[in-house]
Amino acid sequence: MKKIESFLNSGLYIAIIFGITLVAWSFYKETPPHVFNLYNMVGVFLLILVNTLLLSFFRNTLYTVPVVISFLFIINKSTISFDSVGSMDFPFIAFFVAMMGFLIHFIRFKPQIKRHQFFIGFALIAISYVIPLLYTPFSVSGLTVSLMGALYLGLYLFYSSTIKGNIDYLFKILLLANILLTAEVAIYLYRGYLLNPELDIYHRIYAGWGRNLGWANINDMCFYIALTFPSYLYFIFKRPQTYLIWFLMIFPTAVVILSKSRGGVIGYVIVVLGVIAFFLLRGNKKHLTHGLIFLSITALIAYFTREVFYIWWDFFLDSIGDDLNSFSTGRIDIYKFGLEVFKEHPIFGGGWMSINTYPGGNLFGGRIFMYHSTFIQALAAMGIFGLIALLIHYFQIAKYIFKNPTLEKFLFLIGYLASQAHGLIDNVQYAVPYSILIVLILAIFETAERKTMFESKQLRYHYIE
Repeated sequence: MKKIESFLNSGLYIAIIFGITLVAWSFYKETPPHVFNLYNMVGVFLLILVNTLLLSFFRNTLYTVPVVISFLFIINKSTISFDSVGSMDFPFIAFFVAMMGFLIHFIRFKPQIKRHQFFIGFALIAISYVIPLLYTPFSVSGLTVSLMGALYLGLYLFYSSTIKGNIDYLFKILLLANILLTAEVAIYLYRGYLLNPELDIYHRIYAGWGRNLGWANINDMCFYIALTFPSYLYFIFKRPQTYLIWFLMIFPTAVVILSKSRGGVIGYVIVVLGVIAFFLLRGNKKHLTHGLIFLSITALIAYFTREVFYIWWDFFLDSIGDDLNSFSTGRIDIYKFGLEVFKEHPIFGGGWMSINTYPGGNLFGGRIFMYHSTFIQALAAMGIFGLIALLIHYFQIAKYIFKNPTLEKFLFLIGYLASQAHGLIDNVQYAVPYSILIVLILAIFETAERKTMFESKQLRYHYIE
């Protein structure tokens, strides 16, 4: 068992889990009579089996975190909706099989569930999700979405009470998750390249095969890449002699640019500026030297591929339109509608299904469609109470980071702020994968025995017990 646990602690194990995720996700065509692709279902059930075994045999649930994250990024059904899910047995069977692992873990290890330092924020958010159910029209889809807050709270309580955190393990997960997401976008771009042979090479790369990747659209991919991007710095600071990490940083940068996501580029620029500032403030001579070499090579690559930037700029100019609403792809009208909903239900909001009354809302085929802004979403769906709950959640995160600041906390903060900036114009904070990621990251951080992994006097970091 110790040998198995040693393997589970390794980066190889995490890479294998994310490798399974990438392969299963990459089979995107449906295979009748299955609504989901057969290979995608096999991948999901394989991960469920791994997760159930880990929960059944190991007290420390840290090893299940890569599997849970894989669940967030593996579904490739681009037209999934409440109607399609309701017509299938597969998601429900998978759900109940997955729950067996948690049940076995509780029976065997009898974990003591305790309230930790982020409990109040998650609890208030969970309450704000469900209160509108008391006075809004009932629907199964509305009930399902409104219970997501309770799911996040439950996951937080479970993992913060059962994880024996490890900061180094967390950043291995974040780095490999960034590589996984980058690979998914690269496959997205490659398929677009294959589908458009009549275009020149640069326009073929930009084409893509559609803006929906199954579990998210291309804009979402960008803020998850931004959130996890600072993990590269962790290993650069920990192993300053390696050049591989520097080289890998080129790929997420390239795919974000080629995604044509304007919001994605905004968030990514913020995370890059944060990374540069971190280097200047915390880097030693070797870090700065390697950074200059990296920037020089990147600038050289950008010069020889400058046509990519010309096309992106033309796309940006074409997207401006006649007014701010068209430039924002209709977001201004959505924001106005959200504020009207807020005025009608100022205290607790109009509920998660209030967006369905938006003119033209039926065009979204029953899938969850939000208000494209964190604060508008909070006010419209959950009212002033929901906004206060969100602000308390933010305050608790800020308090945790700045109370005993470490290099790792600030690296998380850089990615977190970049993704939240993207959330001003997109569905970030309340997206299911994002919320679960934040729950897992915070649970690992606060349960880690060592709050920082840096002992070197040269790097000026010490263990904080």
